[in-house]
Amino acid sequence: MPPYNTPVGQPLPVRIGRYEVEAELGRGMMGVVYQARDPELGRTVALKTVSLAFAVGEADREAFNTRFLEEARIAARLSHPGIVVVHEVGRDPATDTLYIALEHLRGRTLADMAGGGRALPWRDAVHIVARVARALAHAHAHGIVHRDIKPANIMVLETGEAKVLDFGVAKAPASQLTATGQFFGTPAYMSPEQAGGGPLDGRSDVFSLGCVLYLALTGRRPFDGESVPAILSKVLHARPEAPSRLTPDLPAPLDLVIARAMAKEPTDRHASAQALAEDLEALLDGRAVPARPDPAVATAVSRPAAGDASLELLLEDAPPPAWVHPPGALLGGRALSVALGAAVLVTGGWLAWPRPAAPPAGAGVPRAAAADAGLGGPGLAAPARLAIDFDHHLRSGTLEVWVDDERVLEEPIEGRVAQKVLSFRLRKGSVQETLDVAPGPHEVRVQVSWDGRRRSARITGRFEAGVTRRLDVSVARLTRELTLHWR
Repeated sequence: MPPYNTPVGQPLPVRIGRYEVEAELGRGMMGVVYQARDPELGRTVALKTVSLAFAVGEADREAFNTRFLEEARIAARLSHPGIVVVHEVGRDPATDTLYIALEHLRGRTLADMAGGGRALPWRDAVHIVARVARALAHAHAHGIVHRDIKPANIMVLETGEAKVLDFGVAKAPASQLTATGQFFGTPAYMSPEQAGGGPLDGRSDVFSLGCVLYLALTGRRPFDGESVPAILSKVLHARPEAPSRLTPDLPAPLDLVIARAMAKEPTDRHASAQALAEDLEALLDGRAVPARPDPAVATAVSRPAAGDASLELLLEDAPPPAWVHPPGALLGGRALSVALGAAVLVTGGWLAWPRPAAPPAGAGVPRAAAADAGLGGPGLAAPARLAIDFDHHLRSGTLEVWVDDERVLEEPIEGRVAQKVLSFRLRKGSVQETLDVAPGPHEVRVQVSWDGRRRSARITGRFEAGVTRRLDVSVARLTRELTLHWR
């Protein structure tokens, strides 16, 4: 017999396992959720049947079923007030359909509360997400990664408390069905490593929860697009606009907390869901955000658009600000004036909060310019260096670099297929070159040519003798825009 994944309009199944079906509550890629009654215990449950809505081979389906049962039973042992209670996991003997019986909750999902562009009051949003972070920390401590944290999987009860839904179901890893090109999770809230099919740990849930908080605070998803490949491309490469740019009354430290949670590299994020919860709870209490090792938060934020490089350079080259310490504004061990929050936002995206600059590692400029200045001779200062870092997704092309209108680099580029997600091929390539330049101010122009396209951008910077400045070069997958960014 076929599983109970019946189309809308068809009669409800009468019984699944020992449960008497009363109504359909919802359906998705993984199956259908019913309201059902447990006649043995006399209680109402939410009964989720598990039935893949896409075609897979019999071996893949059986592997998924086996893995689901194993991991759902592990999830059923979780006991936390922020996690929906799993009453039973089983298989209906009449239809061979997998099901999971959950506590029946009364409330609204965060998707319903923050849908249609509606933003929640920041205290409500932070309270909900902090509760979810605590729940996830409990699951991670038991070796369970949710893998599908999104607004629809967070239920806010009538009491205002939050519960995480769908543990066990979402735990089935994408690797189980890679042969068929399918994967689990919701693209708009996936971490970059999940979107790329890489190994996951609890920090993947931290990224997804950061995306959820972004939506709750702004009414917008941080990554959106017209297709799954377009969304995945943004997850992997795009930096969303700062929440405070969309909701101006947010506390300034929230930008940094969300930037850390949504860092592209797992090592740059909060080390755990508990750490994220502690940051959010500190904001709610008006306390200083706990000091943490300061990761390269700039990796979580958008680079300035073409034409904004000079503004970023002014911020980067300026002396460290005199930090003012209003109540509750201490970030990473340094006090931050709330009024400064808007001043450090670069047009077109986020910029990392200013911090005393360490000598940059790796950057240079042309050997010809150094020779013209007489550098390298006895008793003279050493040349400066310009390091070019270009990580790209292009099939093939050419990278060219000019310093003060002198071409100093022409390098072929090639990207190899690193991952296939659905019909989307993710290519990766890299160019890393270091060039000598004369100390002093220079204009650097970069041009990338590929597939009949050509993009060019300029940036200025000051170089010091014996010091390397690193220039990140990137081409956006969707807009094809070339951006330059001093690291």
